[in-house]
Amino acid sequence: MFSSRAHLQKRTPKDGTDREAYLSLLVDEYLHSSSYEAKLQVLANLANFAYDPVNYSYIRDVGVLDIFLYVLKNETIGRLIRYAIAGVCNLCLDPLNADYILTHLGLKPLFRLLKSSDTDTVADTITTLIYMYNEKTKTEITDQDVINMMSNLKTTQDLRIVNLATVFLQNVCKTT
Repeated sequence: MFSSRAHLQKRTPKDGTDREAYLSLLVDEYLHSSSYEAKLQVLANLANFAYDPVNYSYIRDVGVLDIFLYVLKNETIGRLIRYAIAGVCNLCLDPLNADYILTHLGLKPLFRLLKSSDTDTVADTITTLIYMYNEKTKTEITDQDVINMMSNLKTTQDLRIVNLATVFLQNVCKTT
């Protein structure tokens, strides 16, 4: 559910932890934990915070976006990648976040995720590419290799992926 800063302040107890401080604690826990399960839980929580635009500036300020991008660049574990791309997908609607993502990650690592066996990862990746499509990204996003991958995705068994790939090809690439 989307919140306003005033609503969050009203709901936070006088001696409670504010949103930015809580996100900062989660970032510290992720960075200092050696447990895969703990990292997975924290990353899932951080991705959930990315749903609400009121958190965008906090997320940038405390380094959550950097964690998502690090995971997408460096991790090979599917579940970590799933949560990282979910967070990026939620955050990329904001122009500041989209610019940050392009500057620090680029689009190429996202194209690699289109080949994932995890349908949630593929769905969030296609959605991210649709959201990030603009004049700056047009050439790279509508590259023939990407179009071929989307065309292949239209033949999968997962209707959600088929529909997203179709939307991408029809609305972004203007092909059928």
